Amino acid sequence: MSAIRSYEFELSRALLDILAETPGVTVYGITDTKWLEERVPTCAFTLKGKNPRQVAEELDETNIFVWDGNYYALAVTERLGLEESGDMVRVGPVHYNTVEEIKRFGEALGKITGNGG
Repeated sequence: MSAIRSYEFELSRALLDILAETPGVTVYGITDTKWLEERVPTCAFTLKGKNPRQVAEELDETNIFVWDGNYYALAVTERLGLEESGDMVRVGPVHYNTVEEIKRFGEALGKITGNGG
């Protein structure tokens, strides 16, 4: 289990780095990589100017599967003021994903923002 957890730290770091360098992305949750032990690799984010459903559908077209919505955390998304705009996109890599897949996610997200690919 410690090997899996260590590997998931690597995935978290890669995912957070990609999200941080993508213009227009707002991540909801812990983003400081010094606090990786306090989180799992799952990230919820929004992309300025894009509806979360639209982002999810565009990622789906590149065979990258994420979720959009409020994930039954209605009180949280209401408090964040996200309910009216379609909530958030959630990406959740785990131990059977690869860093290469995280990079592919970053490339696809870059194409969506017009800043990569």
